[in-house]
Amino acid sequence: MIDYAIEALPLHSPHTLDRLERELENPVACQAFIQISIGMWDQRFYRLTRAAEARDEAQLMDVILSIESSSKMLGLEQLAALAGVLKSRLERHDLDAVLGLLPPLERCGKLSMRELRAAYPA
Repeated sequence: MIDYAIEALPLHSPHTLDRLERELENPVACQAFIQISIGMWDQRFYRLTRAAEARDEAQLMDVILSIESSSKMLGLEQLAALAGVLKSRLERHDLDAVLGLLPPLERCGKLSMRELRAAYPA
């Protein structure tokens, strides 16, 4: 179970991507970033679970930071917040807590990707 404050956040905030599109001044590049990010979710989560199983803290941090930063850029507020919680647990070397948060992260990631696919079809 994840924190109620995280669950209260929107899965997706389209304003973030509107801002990114304006900053890039290229809607095609923004759409490509969205589609690439959706396509990478399964790979990122797989890398995360493999690193967690190996208890490889450096690799875990690498994947968590990747999930957190891309989620922030995409406006995936719940996923970014949850990745931030994983990051803080890992900074304290609490691998058991990180492992315990993987199922909620996976659910949140799947829901978030579904939201993006619906809002930005390929």
